[in-house]
Amino acid sequence: MNKYLKLIRLPNLLIIALVQYVMRYFIIQPILGINRIKLQLSDIDFAMLVLATIFMAAAGYIINDYFDTKADRFNKKDVIVGRKITRRIALAMHQVFTAISILLGGYISYKVGHWQFVFIFFMAGGLLWFYSTSYKYYFLLGSFLMAMVVAVVPLLVVIYEIPPLNKTYADVLLASKTNFNYLLYWVGAFSFFAFFGVLIGQFIRDILSLKGDREIQRQSLPVVIGLKWTKVIIVMLILFLSASVFGVWYQFLNAPMDKITPWYFSILIILPLLLLAYQVIKFKEGNLLKFGKFLLRFSILTGISYAFVVNYLVGKL
Repeated sequence: MNKYLKLIRLPNLLIIALVQYVMRYFIIQPILGINRIKLQLSDIDFAMLVLATIFMAAAGYIINDYFDTKADRFNKKDVIVGRKITRRIALAMHQVFTAISILLGGYISYKVGHWQFVFIFFMAGGLLWFYSTSYKYYFLLGSFLMAMVVAVVPLLVVIYEIPPLNKTYADVLLASKTNFNYLLYWVGAFSFFAFFGVLIGQFIRDILSLKGDREIQRQSLPVVIGLKWTKVIIVMLILFLSASVFGVWYQFLNAPMDKITPWYFSILIILPLLLLAYQVIKFKEGNLLKFGKFLLRFSILTGISYAFVVNYLVGKL
């Protein structure tokens, strides 16, 4: 059983589910509650949306391992497909998981009155397949694609919540000449953070996998421009993300009564990112960068966990 859990990256799937539940119940629900507006997508339907996302992510992990066994051997990673699980079973699992995801996504899309939303899952399945077979070998394409796919995870929550909200509160929206787009801005900020966090992680993974990428002729960033310039780009992205976090606080969240956010951002997000930048600068080929990877995961986790702070602050209004 452990080999199957490793194949689908169970901890990562649990994080995906957690992110979506946090976006729904600690960002969207309290913000709507300010105006006494209630969530319209039922808890069961939302759980199906989360399951659809999880099954698609699991299918992506499986097919990536299916096509990545050669590079994993060069990079001395634990190879599961072909050793612990047959390639035939792995491929069958990918197809079943993808089908379940699309069926669940189609059901939820129908329930919110926008059946065309199911194409989000069709596209995700196709992109994850082509990422594993070819896109990740192209210069930058694979890294940006993976960051975009992850950034969509929190956005799915608001994408599927707004249509039933619009239907239920149509008269109120018409009379007040407002809409629920502000929910997109709130959740979009978390997606923005996730996008750049994952992009930085992809580039760090590239410098750690440099030997294997050279062997399989993958056009990763360090293979094309060299380790030195890749480190420069990673550090620049880290500084950009840190400045963006500060900018969001200064421009939108700088309220006199909020004493938590500036300290939270400074100590739990920006400081670890700056320490990560230092780790990247000191990195030499062959290093494992364990502490650096921990710092990035910690920053991403605390960035998403800021939703709990939002929930607390909104509750005091």
